[in-house]
Amino acid sequence: MNKYIATLALAGMAALPNVSAQKIADNESLKALRTELSDVNELMKNGIMTEEVSGLDYFTGYSYRTLYDWDQYFESIVQLYMGWPATYIKNGVQIFLDNQREDGFIVRSVPGNEFHDNEHVKPFLAQIALLVYDEYGDKELILKPENMRRLKKYLDYWLVDMDSNGNGLSEWMSAPHTGMDNQLERAGLWLERVSEGVDLNSYLVRECRAFARLAELSGDKKLAAEYRKKADELAERIRTMMWDDEDGFFYDLKVDPEGPMDHYNKIARVNMYKQKGNMIPVRSISSFTPLFAEVATPQQADRMIKEYLFNPNEFWTPAPMAALAKSEPWYSTILLPNDVGCSWRANVWIPTNYMVYHGLRNYGKDQLASIVAHYTQKIVKEAGNREYYNSETGEGCGLDPFWGWSLLGHFMEWEDSIPQDVTKIDK
Repeated sequence: MNKYIATLALAGMAALPNVSAQKIADNESLKALRTELSDVNELMKNGIMTEEVSGLDYFTGYSYRTLYDWDQYFESIVQLYMGWPATYIKNGVQIFLDNQREDGFIVRSVPGNEFHDNEHVKPFLAQIALLVYDEYGDKELILKPENMRRLKKYLDYWLVDMDSNGNGLSEWMSAPHTGMDNQLERAGLWLERVSEGVDLNSYLVRECRAFARLAELSGDKKLAAEYRKKADELAERIRTMMWDDEDGFFYDLKVDPEGPMDHYNKIARVNMYKQKGNMIPVRSISSFTPLFAEVATPQQADRMIKEYLFNPNEFWTPAPMAALAKSEPWYSTILLPNDVGCSWRANVWIPTNYMVYHGLRNYGKDQLASIVAHYTQKIVKEAGNREYYNSETGEGCGLDPFWGWSLLGHFMEWEDSIPQDVTKIDK
C-alpha cells in the first residue's frame, strides 16, 4: 500500500470541479447517510446545552458542558451534514462574541477557567459565521453591525496584541492554547508564549479571508479589501519565514529569535533538537495547515506530501495519521512526564485528518485525499465514537462515547464523493 501511495503522490491529480450551486442539505445521498446514522444523531442530542447567562442553547461535544473554540468549527460541519438547523451554530458564535472584553480578547472556552482565562479564542469565528451564510443562507450573524465590530476587534487582537515581536506572525500562549495539549516541545508550557505557530498563522489566513467575505456581504468593500490584503501578506510570511527548504517542512518559530534551544530541550528531557536558527524543528501534524489554508506553494506541498505525510517513518502510522511524526523522540502512545490534558503525541485526531484531507484536495491530490478519507472513516467505524484514537492500534481513547468533532469521520467518504467543499472560503 505504501508503494501505491508513493506512486500516487508523484502523480499530478486533476482539480475538483467548481462548487455546485446546490446546497449540501439537499443532497440525496447525504439524506440516505443520515438515515444510516440515526443512532449517531441521537447520541449528538447529549451535546445540546443552555448557556446560563444568555439562555442561548448551544452544542458541545463535551459532557462537562464546555464550549470550546476550534471544536465549534468542525462540530458545525457535523451539524450541517446531520441536517440540524443553524441555531446551535449561530448561538455558539454569539456566546463567544458576547463574552468579549473591550480590547477584543475572548477567552477560548465558555465558561472560562483558571487555565484558559489568559488564552484568546482560536481564530475560527468568522469561518463559522461564513459557513452559516454559505450553507444555510442565514445572514443574521452578519447583518448585526455590533457583531461585525466584535469580529474585527477579536481578529485584530490576534494580529496585533498577539504579535509581541512585531514580525507579523502571531503567537500561541502555550501548547494547551494550540488545542494540541501536550505538544510542549513546539509550543511551551502554560503562558510561556514562546512559539509562533504555523497552524495559528494558517488559521489566521483563513480567518482574515472569511472576515473579508463577511465584510463584503455586509456592504463594506473597503474593509473586505483591507483584510484580504492582510491575509495575502500573512500567507507570504508563512511561505518564506516558516519554511525550511533543507528539511522540506514548515516549522513553528521562536518568539525570541535569540532564545536558546535549551529551553525546549529541558521540556523534552532530551537533547535531540537540530539547531535551525529561530525555527523550532518539531514535526507536528499542525504543520500541514498551510495546505488547508492554501498558503503553501505547489512545490512546498509536494515535498510535505511525498517526504512526510505518507511516510510510515513519519506520519503514516498503522492507524493514520499521527499528531506527531514517528521520527520525533517524544512520539508516545501514553502521556509523558509534565504532559497535561489529552494526548497529541502519537494519536489520531479526526479534525486534523480532516484538515489534511482538504489540504490534499486543495492541491489536486484527489486520490491521496480519498485514501485519507477511507482510513479515517475506517478508524471511526471500527473503534466507535471516541475523542481520539491510538495511532499504532486504532483503539479508541479519551471520552467514551464522544459526540463532538470526531463524528466528522462518519461523513468523510461521502464528502469525498461530491464536488462541493464546505471548507472553501472564496466560492
